[in-house]
This record gives sequence, C-alpha cells and structure tokens, in this order.
Amino acid sequence: MNELIVFSDLYKFLGSLGPMRISMTGKTLSIGFTPMKFAGKMAKFATLNGEKNYRCLILHVDAGNPNSTRGIEIQKQAQALLGFEIESLRKFKRKGHEVYIPLEVLVDASNLKDAKELIKNEYIKVASKF
Repeated sequence: MNELIVFSDLYKFLGSLGPMRISMTGKTLSIGFTPMKFAGKMAKFATLNGEKNYRCLILHVDAGNPNSTRGIEIQKQAQALLGFEIESLRKFKRKGHEVYIPLEVLVDASNLKDAKELIKNEYIKVASKF
C-alpha cells in the first residue's frame, strides 16, 4: 500500500463517519471534514493534508480551543499505538489541540486499522458533545 492509497482510504473512511461537510482548499491538497448536525455544523474534526511538507492526517480533537493540550495527550497515545515519533518525521509547528499522523506510518495495514479505531473513538467523543 502507498500513501496515495492511504489518503484515498482515509477520505472514504472519514466521510463515512456521519453527515460531513467536506471542503478543499484552492491552493493545496488539503481536505477538511466538518461534522454536520441537525442544528448546524460543528467545528472541523479532521484534515487530510497531502502537501509535500505535511502528508498527514490532522485530528482537531479540541477544535475552537487553541489553548487546549488535549491533542498532545492523544498524540502520545497515537505515537505509542502506531510506533512513530512525530518530532523525527515532521518539522512543522504543531498545535496543542491537534493530533498529527503521517501518512507513511499508515501504509502498514495494521497501523491503518488501529488509526481508524482511534479516529472513530475521537469522532464519537466530538459528536456526543452536540
């Protein structure tokens, strides 16, 4: 499996979690997933970023709260579960309320399955708030 297949698989998976507004930026390969509820849309839940320097899934675990460190906690869990260190794979500035999972880590089918379970659990937490 290569990163393009992982990107496509995650695109389908994220879209299947529930009603979702999917948006794409005009200049980069970055696709945002915002859950929709009867009362309206919620904060963005995930971004698939295929840009050269990113190439990762970004989970916005505490969107709208830039001072949150919940993403750091979930990042550590994801790294332990999937066997990677984000600091050694990516050099961009990260936010405390986001989780970054490089696509190359998910080329392994077992890691992709585990990541989907993590994503689903986080989605359930976000969706249950509304």
